[in-house]
Amino acid sequence: MNRFWERLSERERRLAAATGMVICLALVVFTGVRAVGRVRDLDRTITRLDQDIVNYTEQDARGVSVSKAYAGVAAQHSSAWTGPEIHNRLRQEIYRLALENPDGPPDSPNKLVEIPMLREGALRDTGHGYREYQLSIKIPQADIYSVVLFLIRLQASPQSLRIDGLDITRAPDGQFVGASISVTRTVVAGSAEDTEGAPEEASKSDLQAMEHIASWDGSDVGAWKGDSCDLQPSTTVGELAANGGSCLKAVAGKPDAAAYMEQELDPKSTYELSVEVAATNPVLLLVVDAKGTRYEGVIDVPGDGKCYRYKMAFTTGGDKEKVKLGAPTILFKDGGTAYLDNVVLKKVVD
Repeated sequence: MNRFWERLSERERRLAAATGMVICLALVVFTGVRAVGRVRDLDRTITRLDQDIVNYTEQDARGVSVSKAYAGVAAQHSSAWTGPEIHNRLRQEIYRLALENPDGPPDSPNKLVEIPMLREGALRDTGHGYREYQLSIKIPQADIYSVVLFLIRLQASPQSLRIDGLDITRAPDGQFVGASISVTRTVVAGSAEDTEGAPEEASKSDLQAMEHIASWDGSDVGAWKGDSCDLQPSTTVGELAANGGSCLKAVAGKPDAAAYMEQELDPKSTYELSVEVAATNPVLLLVVDAKGTRYEGVIDVPGDGKCYRYKMAFTTGGDKEKVKLGAPTILFKDGGTAYLDNVVLKKVVD
């Protein structure tokens, strides 16, 4: 090698050295470019993975609310429901959406639109895993804005409602319109067990603060007592089928008659009571003790024959012994008939 180098002229040596330097520089540049490209690819991968972590964290955080929303919709479907049961649930939902404030008390006198009557609809089994229940809603008089808002509420209902037909009329010299709306409710033929468990899962955090005390589904009239009041089981609430198959029908024998369910509760404790009531004449829904003293939160039930679900909270008195109460109690103002169903009593746990 040394002899070969010595035989080269000065010019050839300089040329060979320059060629070697160019080759070394090319290798350095090539290696550097590859390294920079690799680092850039790793940076992009790290950025993408960081964004994936953020996205997955946000999706996981949304999972709870999505599960609650899904459970709320799933609770509106069951393959075990009969036609009358589907009608009752749909009727309650339509009357709720017709209120000025759908999330307010069901006995609110302020209504967005007035719906005098909801007749029985038609149930159709599609044979494809779901059923469709169609009925017609008649709004005799309302302003156009209220009708449009009511339509929007129907479309957004968790009961999977679909508007199939709409007919709006207005007198030539009038400002209000009348509307006829054809609505179809889709009921998925799911598992009855899954459906019954859905609302419980949706409100798990609420149930943790409640201790279930008693429930009554209308099957045993013997749980009720009456004062000048005839108590008997009924399969209908007025002209509609009772939710679950039966309910209590209380017929007043005189204007100030009463019907009540006797409870023995812990002293100085807070309870939540819910019950479904329909009355042909105005009545009072309340809680009273053995001496007839009324607890706060008396509710006026309208005598329009429509079924409403009410909730009330009360705190018992007493000292150490159990407190006997009429919870709930129906007090008739001027006679008539009242229907009661689905009583649930829970104790609020501190």
